[in-house]
Amino acid sequence: MSKKNKNLEKTEAEEQEHAERQDAYDEYNARMRVREENGEKVEIKPYEKWIRKAKKIDEHLNEILIEVAGETGETKNEKFQRLAVKRMNKARTVLDTIMNLSSAQYESSSEEQAKIVTTLRSKVLDIENSFKVKQKEIEDFVF
Repeated sequence: MSKKNKNLEKTEAEEQEHAERQDAYDEYNARMRVREENGEKVEIKPYEKWIRKAKKIDEHLNEILIEVAGETGETKNEKFQRLAVKRMNKARTVLDTIMNLSSAQYESSSEEQAKIVTTLRSKVLDIENSFKVKQKEIEDFVF
């Protein structure tokens, strides 16, 4: 394949990517307008600001595309951090209310107390295991 054909293919691929990004932005814009019409206070970002969130500059000043999460234009890690803070604060509040059950104004049996603690420990283990990288053992091929 000639250099000219490679450049032409690259240009067509870039145009296709741009069209896909524009379609995604149009969908984002439409969803945000609906939310706005429903009375929700939203900030609709212009295309240039919205798409910039999907690009990153590496150490060699090359522009690279990064994965974004949904309509907000956040990276997956930014979305994780935002949601983790929100959910952890909510979980801590709920756990405080469970801890309040140990006060003198309530009466419970040791079995009931143990069941609460066991259930919570089990859920914490589930959470811990869900964050571990699951690696399958590689076995030698045998007939």
